[in-house]
Amino acid sequence: MTGPSKRYPWESPSELEAPTNVTSSTDTHLANVLRLVGPLDDIGGGGAPTRRSSPQDWSKLIERVRHAANHAREVEAQAQEQELRVQEVLDRVREDVRNAAERVRVAEARTAEIQSRADAMLKLADERVKAAEERARIAEEWLTRVYDTIASEFTLEPDVRRTA
Repeated sequence: MTGPSKRYPWESPSELEAPTNVTSSTDTHLANVLRLVGPLDDIGGGGAPTRRSSPQDWSKLIERVRHAANHAREVEAQAQEQELRVQEVLDRVREDVRNAAERVRVAEARTAEIQSRADAMLKLADERVKAAEERARIAEEWLTRVYDTIASEFTLEPDVRRTA
């Protein structure tokens, strides 16, 4: 059986290991930062710095943490910028929808007005047609009466009709 493996203070114990030593909150925080920063292969010796590591290793780690924080801020700024642009687009779309709805309402009102006027004009035209038909019928009756009266009152002799 092999002895216990060497564990660094920032590493979490595996599920198989019993918690033999209690890590401080500083060590836990350091482990979280190191996980966030990523692999530390380029820091001296290929491993993560310990409390006894050289200042150069710690400087490299600090630089990586700064770089990661800067990158996180840039990503957050870009996300906020995109969110603002999306919000602006949504506001414009909402305004366009409101304007379109207003134009539709105005067009529908105008269409209803035009339809109402057209119906009134058709009704008036229909009444005028009926009145004209009635006048034409009355005029035809009168013409028939006049013709009948003239024909009955003035009997023309057949010789006169031919010469006329």
